[in-house]
Amino acid sequence: MIDLPENLINESFDQNLCQGTVIYYVNLRLEVEIKNKFLVLLNSDCSQYNLHFFLTTSQMKFYVTHRKLREYFVFIPENAVTFFPLPTLIDCRYPFPLNRTKLREKYGPQQLIFKGVLPDQFMSKVIKIVRDSKLISPKIKKLILPLQEEGPSS
Repeated sequence: MIDLPENLINESFDQNLCQGTVIYYVNLRLEVEIKNKFLVLLNSDCSQYNLHFFLTTSQMKFYVTHRKLREYFVFIPENAVTFFPLPTLIDCRYPFPLNRTKLREKYGPQQLIFKGVLPDQFMSKVIKIVRDSKLISPKIKKLILPLQEEGPSS
């Protein structure tokens, strides 16, 4: 493995952060377990101290058995996006906060891998769910929605 200077790593990290970036996070600590997870970056301003993400899953059983919650999921068909070869769900119920500095620390030793940016056809669905959500606080919505979308939906 090649050791890169910190400034190059920092620059690369900053350049890869934008709304819709998909990150593969190795050993993410969740409430009940530690798992490798794909995350979708939500912040419209990625220089914030805390960044918010939606978690993804390829486990379709939850989606099938909880039909009333379907309005809170974005479904990505198999191979519709190169970094999601399996059918994948983006769970848009609760944004998952992560500290930007801690993310950066994981990026250097490659415990955090940038996979690409979610295509607009899927990201626009995510934004609509956020805008219409009764589960996400107005404070968090302000961090996610573009300025012109912060108000109530028409």
